[in-house]
Amino acid sequence: MAQVFFEIMRPGNCLMASLAALIGFLVADNSPEPLTAVLVALAVFAVTGAGNAVNDYFDREIDAVNRPSRPIPSNRISPRRAFAWSIILFGAGCLFALFINHLALAIAIFNSILLYLYARNLKVTPFAGNVAVGYLTGSTFLFGGAAGNDINITLFLFLLASLATLAREIEKDIEDVAGDVASGARTLPIVIGERMSSFLAASFVVAAIVLSYLAPLGRAYIMAVTVADLLFLAALARILKGEAPKAQKMLKAGMATALAAFLVAAAAGFGYL
Repeated sequence: MAQVFFEIMRPGNCLMASLAALIGFLVADNSPEPLTAVLVALAVFAVTGAGNAVNDYFDREIDAVNRPSRPIPSNRISPRRAFAWSIILFGAGCLFALFINHLALAIAIFNSILLYLYARNLKVTPFAGNVAVGYLTGSTFLFGGAAGNDINITLFLFLLASLATLAREIEKDIEDVAGDVASGARTLPIVIGERMSSFLAASFVVAAIVLSYLAPLGRAYIMAVTVADLLFLAALARILKGEAPKAQKMLKAGMATALAAFLVAAAAGFGYL
Protein backbone atom coordinates (compact mmCIF):
# COMPACT_ATOMS: atom_id res chain seq x y z
CA MET A 1 0.00 0.00 0.00
CA ALA A 2 2.79 2.42 0.88
CA GLN A 3 4.38 1.90 -2.53
CA VAL A 4 1.47 3.50 -4.37
CA PHE A 5 1.93 6.76 -2.47
CA PHE A 6 5.50 6.87 -3.78
CA GLU A 7 4.46 5.83 -7.30
CA ILE A 8 1.89 8.59 -7.70
CA MET A 9 4.63 11.14 -7.00
CA ARG A 10 6.55 9.93 -10.10
CA PRO A 11 9.90 9.78 -8.29
CA GLY A 12 11.94 9.96 -11.51
CA ASN A 13 10.53 13.42 -12.26
CA CYS A 14 11.05 14.44 -8.64
CA LEU A 15 14.71 13.40 -8.74
CA MET A 16 15.35 15.37 -11.93
CA ALA A 17 13.75 18.48 -10.44
CA SER A 18 15.79 18.05 -7.24
CA LEU A 19 18.98 17.70 -9.29
CA ALA A 20 18.23 20.93 -11.16
CA ALA A 21 17.63 22.76 -7.87
CA LEU A 22 20.87 21.41 -6.42
CA ILE A 23 22.79 22.57 -9.49
CA GLY A 24 21.27 26.04 -9.06
CA PHE A 25 22.27 25.94 -5.39
CA LEU A 26 25.86 24.95 -6.20
CA VAL A 27 26.16 27.62 -8.90
CA ALA A 28 24.94 30.25 -6.44
CA ASP A 29 27.02 29.17 -3.42
CA ASN A 30 30.66 28.14 -3.69
CA SER A 31 30.66 27.12 -0.01
CA PRO A 32 27.41 25.16 0.31
CA GLU A 33 26.28 23.71 3.61
CA PRO A 34 25.39 19.99 3.32
CA LEU A 35 22.26 20.41 5.45
CA THR A 36 20.96 23.17 3.17
CA ALA A 37 21.62 20.98 0.13
CA VAL A 38 19.57 18.19 1.72
CA LEU A 39 16.73 20.59 2.49
CA VAL A 40 16.78 21.90 -1.10
CA ALA A 41 16.52 18.39 -2.50
CA LEU A 42 13.77 17.35 -0.10
CA ALA A 43 11.70 20.50 -0.63
CA VAL A 44 11.77 20.23 -4.42
CA PHE A 45 11.17 16.46 -4.34
CA ALA A 46 8.10 16.91 -2.12
CA VAL A 47 6.54 19.83 -4.03
CA THR A 48 7.14 18.17 -7.40
CA GLY A 49 5.64 14.93 -6.11
CA ALA A 50 2.65 16.84 -4.76
CA GLY A 51 2.11 18.43 -8.17
CA ASN A 52 2.16 15.03 -9.86
CA ALA A 53 -0.25 13.56 -7.31
CA VAL A 54 -2.77 16.40 -7.56
CA ASN A 55 -2.47 16.26 -11.35
CA ASP A 56 -3.48 12.59 -11.26
CA TYR A 57 -6.39 13.51 -9.00
CA PHE A 58 -7.84 15.99 -11.49
CA ASP A 59 -7.02 13.76 -14.48
CA ARG A 60 -8.54 10.60 -13.02
CA GLU A 61 -11.41 10.37 -15.52
CA ILE A 62 -9.11 10.93 -18.52
CA ASP A 63 -6.55 8.48 -17.12
CA ALA A 64 -9.28 5.87 -16.72
CA VAL A 65 -9.37 5.79 -20.53
CA ASN A 66 -5.83 6.71 -21.58
CA ARG A 67 -3.72 5.42 -18.65
CA PRO A 68 -5.81 2.84 -16.73
CA SER A 69 -2.72 1.41 -14.99
CA ARG A 70 -2.07 4.61 -13.03
CA PRO A 71 -2.71 4.46 -9.26
CA ILE A 72 -6.17 6.10 -9.17
CA PRO A 73 -7.90 4.47 -12.19
CA SER A 74 -6.44 1.08 -11.22
CA ASN A 75 -8.12 1.49 -7.80
CA ARG A 76 -4.85 1.13 -5.90
CA ILE A 77 -5.50 4.47 -4.21
CA SER A 78 -8.75 6.40 -3.84
CA PRO A 79 -9.07 9.91 -5.31
CA ARG A 80 -9.65 11.26 -1.80
CA ARG A 81 -6.45 9.73 -0.45
CA ALA A 82 -4.46 10.88 -3.48
CA PHE A 83 -5.66 14.45 -2.98
CA ALA A 84 -4.92 14.33 0.75
CA TRP A 85 -1.43 12.97 0.00
CA SER A 86 -0.76 15.87 -2.38
CA ILE A 87 -1.71 18.37 0.34
CA ILE A 88 0.60 16.64 2.83
CA LEU A 89 3.44 16.77 0.31
CA PHE A 90 2.83 20.45 -0.49
CA GLY A 91 2.95 21.17 3.23
CA ALA A 92 6.11 19.11 3.73
CA GLY A 93 7.86 20.82 0.82
CA CYS A 94 7.03 24.27 2.19
CA LEU A 95 8.15 23.21 5.66
CA PHE A 96 11.54 22.12 4.32
CA ALA A 97 11.78 25.46 2.49
CA LEU A 98 10.99 27.32 5.71
CA PHE A 99 14.18 25.93 7.23
CA ILE A 100 16.20 27.31 4.29
CA ASN A 101 15.16 30.98 4.16
CA HIS A 102 12.15 33.21 3.53
CA LEU A 103 12.75 33.60 -0.22
CA ALA A 104 12.92 29.83 -0.68
CA LEU A 105 9.68 29.53 1.29
CA ALA A 106 7.98 32.15 -0.91
CA ILE A 107 8.98 30.28 -4.07
CA ALA A 108 7.81 26.96 -2.60
CA ILE A 109 4.42 28.40 -1.65
CA PHE A 110 3.94 30.12 -5.01
CA ASN A 111 4.90 26.99 -6.94
CA SER A 112 2.59 24.85 -4.82
CA ILE A 113 -0.35 27.13 -5.60
CA LEU A 114 0.57 27.24 -9.30
CA LEU A 115 0.88 23.44 -9.51
CA TYR A 116 -2.59 23.10 -8.01
CA LEU A 117 -4.09 25.67 -10.37
CA TYR A 118 -2.33 24.08 -13.35
CA ALA A 119 -3.76 20.67 -12.52
CA ARG A 120 -7.24 22.08 -11.92
CA ASN A 121 -7.70 24.31 -14.98
CA LEU A 122 -4.59 26.04 -16.38
CA LYS A 123 -3.51 23.00 -18.41
CA VAL A 124 -6.57 23.37 -20.64
CA THR A 125 -6.13 27.15 -20.99
CA PRO A 126 -4.44 28.09 -24.30
CA PHE A 127 -0.81 29.15 -23.77
CA ALA A 128 -1.29 29.79 -20.03
CA GLY A 129 -0.68 26.11 -19.35
CA ASN A 130 2.46 26.17 -21.50
CA VAL A 131 3.77 29.24 -19.65
CA ALA A 132 3.07 27.59 -16.29
CA VAL A 133 5.05 24.46 -17.22
CA GLY A 134 7.90 26.59 -18.56
CA TYR A 135 8.06 28.66 -15.39
CA LEU A 136 7.82 25.64 -13.09
CA THR A 137 10.65 23.87 -14.89
CA GLY A 138 12.94 26.89 -14.73
CA SER A 139 11.99 27.80 -11.18
CA THR A 140 13.89 24.84 -9.76
CA PHE A 141 17.06 26.80 -10.54
CA LEU A 142 15.59 29.91 -8.90
CA PHE A 143 14.85 27.89 -5.79
CA GLY A 144 18.44 26.65 -5.69
CA GLY A 145 19.67 30.21 -6.17
CA ALA A 146 17.47 31.42 -3.33
CA ALA A 147 18.92 28.72 -1.08
CA GLY A 148 22.43 29.80 -2.07
CA ASN A 149 21.60 33.46 -1.37
CA ASP A 150 22.37 34.54 -4.95
CA ILE A 151 19.22 34.24 -7.01
CA ASN A 152 20.52 36.70 -9.62
CA ILE A 153 23.09 34.33 -11.08
CA THR A 154 20.45 31.62 -11.50
CA LEU A 155 18.12 33.96 -13.42
CA PHE A 156 19.96 33.00 -16.61
CA LEU A 157 19.45 29.31 -15.89
CA PHE A 158 15.80 29.96 -15.08
CA LEU A 159 15.17 31.87 -18.31
CA LEU A 160 17.03 29.39 -20.50
CA ALA A 161 15.20 26.39 -19.03
CA SER A 162 11.83 28.16 -19.11
CA LEU A 163 12.15 29.27 -22.73
CA ALA A 164 13.33 25.86 -23.95
CA THR A 165 10.54 24.13 -22.04
CA LEU A 166 7.96 26.58 -23.38
CA ALA A 167 9.08 25.88 -26.95
CA ARG A 168 8.90 22.14 -26.33
CA GLU A 169 5.43 22.37 -24.82
CA ILE A 170 4.17 24.24 -27.88
CA GLU A 171 5.72 21.65 -30.19
CA LYS A 172 4.07 18.88 -28.18
CA ASP A 173 0.72 20.64 -28.63
CA ILE A 174 1.34 20.88 -32.38
CA GLU A 175 2.10 17.16 -32.45
CA ASP A 176 -1.15 16.41 -30.60
CA VAL A 177 -3.45 18.69 -32.63
CA ALA A 178 -5.47 15.89 -34.23
CA GLY A 179 -6.26 14.21 -30.92
CA ASP A 180 -6.91 17.53 -29.16
CA VAL A 181 -9.37 18.64 -31.86
CA ALA A 182 -11.22 15.34 -31.53
CA SER A 183 -11.45 15.75 -27.74
CA GLY A 184 -12.54 19.39 -27.94
CA ALA A 185 -9.40 20.80 -26.34
CA ARG A 186 -8.31 24.40 -27.06
CA THR A 187 -4.52 24.39 -27.21
CA LEU A 188 -2.44 27.22 -28.68
CA PRO A 189 -2.03 25.61 -32.16
CA ILE A 190 -5.79 25.11 -32.37
CA VAL A 191 -6.48 28.72 -31.39
CA ILE A 192 -3.87 30.56 -33.49
CA GLY A 193 -2.84 27.86 -35.96
CA GLU A 194 0.13 25.54 -36.25
CA ARG A 195 2.23 27.90 -38.36
CA MET A 196 1.99 30.83 -35.94
CA SER A 197 2.61 28.48 -33.02
CA SER A 198 5.75 27.17 -34.73
CA PHE A 199 7.08 30.70 -35.23
CA LEU A 200 6.41 31.45 -31.57
CA ALA A 201 8.22 28.29 -30.46
CA ALA A 202 11.13 29.15 -32.77
CA SER A 203 11.41 32.62 -31.23
CA PHE A 204 11.67 31.09 -27.76
CA VAL A 205 14.46 28.77 -28.93
CA VAL A 206 16.40 31.69 -30.43
CA ALA A 207 16.00 33.67 -27.21
CA ALA A 208 17.23 30.68 -25.16
CA ILE A 209 20.33 30.32 -27.34
CA VAL A 210 21.17 34.03 -27.01
CA LEU A 211 20.63 34.02 -23.25
CA SER A 212 22.78 30.93 -22.78
CA TYR A 213 25.85 32.95 -23.79
CA LEU A 214 25.04 35.84 -21.46
CA ALA A 215 25.31 33.84 -18.25
CA PRO A 216 28.49 34.85 -16.36
CA LEU A 217 29.46 31.26 -15.56
CA GLY A 218 32.93 30.99 -17.07
CA ARG A 219 34.71 29.51 -20.06
CA ALA A 220 34.06 25.86 -19.20
CA TYR A 221 30.32 26.55 -19.10
CA ILE A 222 30.43 28.34 -22.49
CA MET A 223 32.13 25.34 -24.08
CA ALA A 224 29.61 22.92 -22.58
CA VAL A 225 26.51 24.99 -23.36
CA THR A 226 27.61 25.32 -26.99
CA VAL A 227 26.90 21.61 -27.39
CA ALA A 228 23.39 22.19 -26.05
CA ASP A 229 22.94 25.14 -28.38
CA LEU A 230 23.84 22.99 -31.38
CA LEU A 231 20.99 20.69 -30.40
CA PHE A 232 18.70 23.70 -29.99
CA LEU A 233 19.70 24.89 -33.47
CA ALA A 234 18.86 21.43 -34.84
CA ALA A 235 15.49 21.66 -33.07
CA LEU A 236 14.97 25.13 -34.56
CA ALA A 237 15.48 23.73 -38.05
CA ARG A 238 12.90 21.00 -37.34
CA ILE A 239 10.43 23.55 -36.01
CA LEU A 240 10.71 25.70 -39.13
CA LYS A 241 10.20 22.61 -41.29
CA GLY A 242 7.03 21.75 -39.38
CA GLU A 243 8.46 18.53 -37.94
CA ALA A 244 7.03 18.83 -34.43
CA PRO A 245 7.78 15.27 -33.15
CA LYS A 246 11.47 15.51 -34.10
CA ALA A 247 11.68 19.11 -32.87
CA GLN A 248 10.43 18.36 -29.40
CA LYS A 249 12.78 15.37 -29.09
CA MET A 250 15.71 17.56 -30.07
CA LEU A 251 14.59 20.19 -27.56
CA LYS A 252 14.47 17.53 -24.85
CA ALA A 253 18.02 16.43 -25.73
CA GLY A 254 19.17 20.05 -25.74
CA MET A 255 17.65 20.67 -22.32
CA ALA A 256 19.39 17.59 -20.88
CA THR A 257 22.72 18.80 -22.33
CA ALA A 258 22.13 22.30 -20.97
CA LEU A 259 21.58 20.77 -17.53
CA ALA A 260 24.98 19.12 -17.88
CA ALA A 261 26.45 22.51 -18.84
CA PHE A 262 25.04 24.02 -15.65
CA LEU A 263 26.66 21.19 -13.72
CA VAL A 264 29.95 22.03 -15.43
CA ALA A 265 29.48 25.64 -14.28
CA ALA A 266 28.99 24.44 -10.69
CA ALA A 267 32.09 22.22 -10.90
CA ALA A 268 34.13 25.11 -12.30
CA GLY A 269 33.00 27.27 -9.40
CA PHE A 270 34.52 24.74 -7.01
CA GLY A 271 37.78 24.76 -8.95
CA TYR A 272 37.35 21.27 -10.37
CA LEU A 273 37.62 22.54 -13.98
